[in-house]
Amino acid sequence: MELSCEYEYMNEGLVDDELKCSICHHPFVSPVSTDICGHTFCQICIETWLLQQQTCPSCRRRVLASNFQPVSTRIVLNLLNRIPVRCISCREINIERGNFNDHKQQCIKRIVSCSFSNLTCLWTGKQDELSQHERTCPYRQVQPIVDELQNQNRKLQTTVQKQAEQIRFLLILLNNGKLMNQSCIQDDYCQVFRLSPDEPKCNMCRSPTRHINIAVHHCDDGCLCKTCYQMYYPS
Repeated sequence: MELSCEYEYMNEGLVDDELKCSICHHPFVSPVSTDICGHTFCQICIETWLLQQQTCPSCRRRVLASNFQPVSTRIVLNLLNRIPVRCISCREINIERGNFNDHKQQCIKRIVSCSFSNLTCLWTGKQDELSQHERTCPYRQVQPIVDELQNQNRKLQTTVQKQAEQIRFLLILLNNGKLMNQSCIQDDYCQVFRLSPDEPKCNMCRSPTRHINIAVHHCDDGCLCKTCYQMYYPS
């Protein structure tokens, strides 16, 4: 759940031994219990132990990793979460262990990167030193230019995508030299308008299209629905 090097227990000696792992001798972190003998350990501790020997560290009965399940007893988890700790970075005290991850996000001494790291600024430092660095960061002046270029690039990509769809539509309309049109020239022999259990699919959007909603077609095969036709070939 947390890295032990980021905090230290304030009164670890006062923590009940029933809440401590017999492998690391510290309060449980992500405790798991075995369904073989009921003994409980830190998850990382027992996983490391089982790599060397598949026995319970407390009673030596044979156990497997699959025999361990997370402890879900709320009172046990609450007691563990309420253990007071001290942040090693900023030295703030009386932080409930269960809230330590929240504290890390706000810790003034946590290590952070420059906001302009996306521009390859390599600076890293403590949170309370960030604002001073960014006031003089040489990449600060470049950021507005990069933002404008990125905005132009997004617009260009949108234009290219629209043009690609327009080209695809025109190729479908040309239909390999068999231009689609609004007239049905084969009447009963038309492959698109013939009676069939399945509705024809628009060659552009690939959606089933009722005959009444077909804008253009070629009698041998293929059609375009009115929605696609009006979108890409407005009158």
